[in-house]
Amino acid sequence: MSKMKKLPVAKVGEIPEGRTKSFRYGFQEGIAYNDNGEIKAYVNFCTHAGGPVGLEPDGRFHCRWHFAEFDPKTGERLAGQAPEGTRLKPIELVEEEGMMYAMFEIKDEFEF
Repeated sequence: MSKMKKLPVAKVGEIPEGRTKSFRYGFQEGIAYNDNGEIKAYVNFCTHAGGPVGLEPDGRFHCRWHFAEFDPKTGERLAGQAPEGTRLKPIELVEEEGMMYAMFEIKDEFEF
């Protein structure tokens, strides 16, 4: 049996439009992106070799290791060494009392 935990991402309105904010997501990092007022979040883990991505001036996420490119609105791979058809893993967000939270699944140690 697993449990869901809410992890803080940002206050509502804290991430400017077209910008990002990093946050802890369990043992990984998450990256949240403001897409015209809608916050989208992904596990910050490139589908090629697991490198971190960051927003560049061209409006795309670029992997810091091998320069794969992803669409921050969808997480889809656009170019580079990441396999075609892959995308960054999305993170479910919830808004509660002026805060955005990432939903994180905690699995029981005996669950396979």
